Amino acid sequence: MLLGVLLATRAPLEASMLRHMLVQLPLLVLCGALLRPWLRLPPGLARWDVQGLTTFTATAFVTTYWMIPRALEQALFQPLAAAAKFASLLLLGAALPGALRRAHVVVQLFYVANICAMMAIAGMLYRELPQRLCNAYLLDDQTVTGTALVALALALGVAWCIGNARHFSDPPEPPQRSGPGRIRD
Repeated sequence: MLLGVLLATRAPLEASMLRHMLVQLPLLVLCGALLRPWLRLPPGLARWDVQGLTTFTATAFVTTYWMIPRALEQALFQPLAAAAKFASLLLLGAALPGALRRAHVVVQLFYVANICAMMAIAGMLYRELPQRLCNAYLLDDQTVTGTALVALALALGVAWCIGNARHFSDPPEPPQRSGPGRIRD
């Protein structure tokens, strides 16, 4: 149903760079995750995705590509590019939940930190460059999108840290027993 809503509201979502990048694209990934139970992913996928490395590498490439202004512009005016956008983000969303389950927290941290840094840098470039990077959107829209990308990068990083804080806290030390022949520190 969400995918149907995204298809039906494609024009208004893509009319703004902010809604295109920070609403439509993440919702397509979410749709892929929600469609996962109905998609027939190859049974041997986990064998090729040890610790989620293949999926996380694909995530880095796909998110990098769709942050490029020219790629967004092509998705607006070329049907093949629009289809590639929908397909790549839906497949990414379908693969991510399994990769997150398989990946060690340190592997997750490596990729989350890299993607957040990339988003923040792209956002700063969108904000600070005096020329339009994407001809389909106005400079003001680019500036607002840049600010929102930086905020999203920070929020995503903080959310991941909060969600995984239990992995980084020191386990409580067992109480020391005092008794005959034992020395307490």
